[in-house]
Amino acid sequence: MKYLEKVLQINEISQEQRELASREYLEAKERVKGLPVALGDDADMMLSNHLMALIKRILQRQFVEPVEDEMMSELSENAWNYAHRVVDPLFAAHGLEADRSEVFLVGTHMEMAIAAAAPAVQ
Repeated sequence: MKYLEKVLQINEISQEQRELASREYLEAKERVKGLPVALGDDADMMLSNHLMALIKRILQRQFVEPVEDEMMSELSENAWNYAHRVVDPLFAAHGLEADRSEVFLVGTHMEMAIAAAAPAVQ
């Protein structure tokens, strides 16, 4: 709920889509809370904005350009798994298969949260 109004405005979600987008956003944020990673305030805001932008793209059926496989290989298995847990239900709710590039982009947020939690190497 913390960033809902802000991300609705930033992403210019139409009045007709606000209720659906808000519900899907809040459900996605609950799934994020269930992950074994913690997000700082800045990371949480960035992920919140990204989730609303993703929801808008799903509603419009307009996804990001494909990301190169080389870049995708840099995400850890945990980051991929966490990203799928968050975004797969968004796609499924609209009868779509998860777009791999979209999952990757959410996975980058997960990877940053995982890295932030790792003990510093001396």
